[in-house]
Amino acid sequence: MRTTENNHQTALGWLYMLCAMLLYVTSANAQSGALDDWKNTPVTLRVSNEPLGTVLEKVAKQANATIEFQEVALVGIARPTTLNVKDVPLDKVLGRLIGDQNVLVRYETGRHIIISSYNRDVDDKEMLRIEGVVTDAKTNETLVGATVMLTDGTKTGGVKGSITDVNGKFSLQVPRKSSIKVSYMGYESVSLQITKPNPNMRIALKADGHMVEEVVVTGLSKRSKSSFTGNYVSVKGEELRKLNPNNILKSLQFYDPSFKVLESNTRGSDPNAQPEFLIRGDQNLGTTASLNSMDLLLDNVSSRPNTPLFVLDGFIVSMSRILQLDPERIENVTILKDAAATAIYGSRASNGVVVIETKVAPDGVLSVSYNGGLTIQAPDLTDYKLMNAREKLQMEWDAGVYEPSNDKSMNRYNQLLRNVLAGVDTYWLSKPLRTAITHRHSISAAGGTEVFRYSLDLNAAFNPGVMKGSEQNNKSLNFSMTYRKENVSVGASLNLSETDGHNSPYGSFSEYTRVNPYYRPTNEFGEYLQQLDNHTGAGSVPIANPLYNANVGIKDLTSNTNITASLNLEYRLLKNLRLTENVSYMRGMARTENFLPATHTVFITELDKTLRGSYTKNTGEMTSWSSNLGLNWNMAFKKHLLSVFGNWTLSEDRSNYVNLSAVGYPDSHMDDFIFGNKMRTHPSGSESIARSMGLITQLSYSYDNRYSVDVNVSSEITSRYADHNLTPFWSVGLRWNAYREKWLAGRVSNLVFRATYGVTGAQNSSPADAIEYYTFSQTMRPYASFSTLGAVLSRLNNPNIKWTKTDNMSLGFDVGVWKNRANLSFNYYNNISRQLLTNYDLAPSTGFESQYINAGELQNRGFDATLNVIALQNIRKQFYWTVALGMNHNRNKIRKISDYLRKMNEEQLKSKSAPLPVYQEGKSTTTYYAVRSLGIDPMTGNEVFLTRNGEKTFKWNSADKVPVGDTTPKMNGTISSSVNWRDLSCTLGFIYKWGGIVYNQTLVDKIENSNIAYNLDRRAAQDRWRKPGDVTKYKRIDLNGSQTPASDRFIMKDNELRLASVNVGYRFKQTDYKLLGRLNIDVLSLNFTTNDLLRLSTVKMERGLGYPFSRSYTFTCSIIFK
Repeated sequence: MRTTENNHQTALGWLYMLCAMLLYVTSANAQSGALDDWKNTPVTLRVSNEPLGTVLEKVAKQANATIEFQEVALVGIARPTTLNVKDVPLDKVLGRLIGDQNVLVRYETGRHIIISSYNRDVDDKEMLRIEGVVTDAKTNETLVGATVMLTDGTKTGGVKGSITDVNGKFSLQVPRKSSIKVSYMGYESVSLQITKPNPNMRIALKADGHMVEEVVVTGLSKRSKSSFTGNYVSVKGEELRKLNPNNILKSLQFYDPSFKVLESNTRGSDPNAQPEFLIRGDQNLGTTASLNSMDLLLDNVSSRPNTPLFVLDGFIVSMSRILQLDPERIENVTILKDAAATAIYGSRASNGVVVIETKVAPDGVLSVSYNGGLTIQAPDLTDYKLMNAREKLQMEWDAGVYEPSNDKSMNRYNQLLRNVLAGVDTYWLSKPLRTAITHRHSISAAGGTEVFRYSLDLNAAFNPGVMKGSEQNNKSLNFSMTYRKENVSVGASLNLSETDGHNSPYGSFSEYTRVNPYYRPTNEFGEYLQQLDNHTGAGSVPIANPLYNANVGIKDLTSNTNITASLNLEYRLLKNLRLTENVSYMRGMARTENFLPATHTVFITELDKTLRGSYTKNTGEMTSWSSNLGLNWNMAFKKHLLSVFGNWTLSEDRSNYVNLSAVGYPDSHMDDFIFGNKMRTHPSGSESIARSMGLITQLSYSYDNRYSVDVNVSSEITSRYADHNLTPFWSVGLRWNAYREKWLAGRVSNLVFRATYGVTGAQNSSPADAIEYYTFSQTMRPYASFSTLGAVLSRLNNPNIKWTKTDNMSLGFDVGVWKNRANLSFNYYNNISRQLLTNYDLAPSTGFESQYINAGELQNRGFDATLNVIALQNIRKQFYWTVALGMNHNRNKIRKISDYLRKMNEEQLKSKSAPLPVYQEGKSTTTYYAVRSLGIDPMTGNEVFLTRNGEKTFKWNSADKVPVGDTTPKMNGTISSSVNWRDLSCTLGFIYKWGGIVYNQTLVDKIENSNIAYNLDRRAAQDRWRKPGDVTKYKRIDLNGSQTPASDRFIMKDNELRLASVNVGYRFKQTDYKLLGRLNIDVLSLNFTTNDLLRLSTVKMERGLGYPFSRSYTFTCSIIFK
């Protein structure tokens, strides 16, 4: 009832906001149209042998303009002129008519054109002065450091070239009829012929689509690739969408092998599961919190201590915000990996930084584009090899489950046998699954002038999962505007996003893998059975029907709403001094609800009917704001380039959440929290506030574009720590562009050496870790006279807690040969994280179990390398075939742990089940510990173990656990290949790993320790010990349910190769297809992408235990209207 009302209010709010935005865009477009460059007015005219003056008058009349000229300015004013044009811009029409004459054409306000005389009758070697500005053709931003050079031999009397200053301006003297070439890294060069002086040249350069972007985006500024000392990887959004159009973060691992997407064998392809990412391995000790927790919805960084920092358009944002972002809006993604690259985020940069840029509206007339995608997801069950009904019943008979002398036992067997003979062979795996069809849509409108530009984006994505009832739907609206005139630039943006998720009412997929296939899911009336059978071997515990619960009215949902507003100001105080101010505000609201009615099978054993049914509701809210005040000074003189950047930051983060839980819901229609019989527990919740202030100074120097050095110093004060809340961070980076040395000229296309060292930090603690805090107690509630609520001290403060710091060292080189057709990049890193936060055991007399201290130390080192080769290239036919190989090797070592972790290790090592995390000094965080096994004894059928001292024994002892391997592979990476022929493209992407180990849980649960009451892997009936002398892999079936403890017999080598992405695309242009012009379509792009099509592995193990994996097939369409 209340939920419906809130939904209506939310919908109306979105509708009002949308109408307001559309109204604003309409008015803005009308204003921008009045200011637009009217020289692009289309002219349609057909004349034959008419005087030139008359033709000019007709052109002016059709363009609603006036033309002023003197007859002496035009040669042959009465000459016969023939013209046939249709929808050709006015300036191009005039160019055809008088382009060959010695005149200047000026377009004035009021749609007035002035044609004046220009004296060309001078010596061609006369020196002319040209001045102008070089800009980005798409964003209209000035380009600092662009080169303007003479390209022919007529260089007498003038300088050879010029470099644009901090305002993108240049001034140059050149001979008449000479040619200049304007170039800038990452952009297509432009050549122009100079025939007359021009003090107002405006040269727009387009980004080079075939070259790797040569400008590094660090979030708050852009740096030239040739002088940037840090280690980074930058990829265009268009390339990322080819590999995975639905999740560009997963595509990043194809371009940077050190960027890993961790795969969850439990959550599989669950659309509501948040993935986990790593850059260069673990930098902190810690475990991942529950993926459905409020911490993850509100992006509590302490719940995932190794997650990289995400920056969107210059502002730090949550990972949830990135996952909600429409992939079509992404222009570029840059991964910053070492201390020099992440310098401006020093206090939070230990885990690396991912910088994302969204598309910027180009200037010009209003343009509208549409992007749509349709994805078909099919469940991937290839790793499940379960028994059918006949095989399972036969195995139970062979195992002695049914006693011929026991009538009750034989009656049950005969009943099941009749089911099998009658054709009952239920494939339970398919019951909760479906082929899901997801679709997303994006509509963008953008326009404006060189002074004012705006854009509006509407996005919606509907993502049902392969388990019935599961889905995640995203809706977002983004509006941005920029105003740029002379020395002032103002930008503002507003983003609204909403994510609604529903978990499947069919429960965990593992329940369906256990149900025996000889059971019917329904009775003779087609109604789902609540109970399937009673297994006598396990007492009177009934076997519930998992399909029954899916139809009783379960509610299991999540919701996340974000509002983000930002303001960017820029003012050029001096020619080479720029002041910037960036302010952002974000508010996030999260909600989770879980409702189970009384009829759910979980309440079968509950005798008190008033306690059947439950409702859990959690709500949370997070607000944050930040301010970045920056000052940038540049100076270029001769071969020297010096840049100084200073930034002052302020930020605040607030969060709070409330947990409510009630019981007693007798009916599925009473699915609102208010209908509960009573509270299960008293309401609970928490609140936190964190504030910080920092100062960043960055100095960059480059000599002759050969030698570069970056020095970065930052200091930040935060409320997260008590006494040690102010800490400095620093880094130094060196770069040598060896390929620019004269003695290497012509031998290599590229050769660069880099070295960086610095100290970065990590804010992976909550604000309550360093201070004492209290929990409000419920102990006073029984007293009617109470007017206050008591509080209990929950944690002792530790004023000595300090920042977690990482000493970051990186060495690397880049080499390119054969005109950059083959490029190799290699990077070695050695990171040592110090002062890691861990729990410390306290004496019982304190009344507290533990306290946070700085006691951990972790070393993380390895290398990553990428090789890119253009195997075939035919520029004339526009054919390119490229092959890329990426590899990463990473190893970490624990150098110090706390007493608390030692105690935890003791408990973990006692476990007989699957290996649990154990942190021991000198070993890695992913080392497996297990008792070594020699296999099954052929004479007794018992497992033979090895003690720590290497002695044989039949007795398993946790004290005999030793390191048996590491789950982190020795090498992992990607192999990709792409073919481009004109407008056709095809890309293949493989992901591989080898040298790691994995604990095969399937062998344990479905074979070795198989419970005969449930369905099993087909291998359970093979390689079983039955009699003395049998040489087998597995023990005999034990009807008493004894469990084989964990040993290295179930640990296997984990080598894998999978075809992660296949893409085929074609781009239709209006210039090639006349039909598009009739439909007012400029460009039409069609793409087909399939993900996870093939997987080869050395391990035969069930995957997607709680939620199955899937294969996806995506069709995307992009339309840009004229």
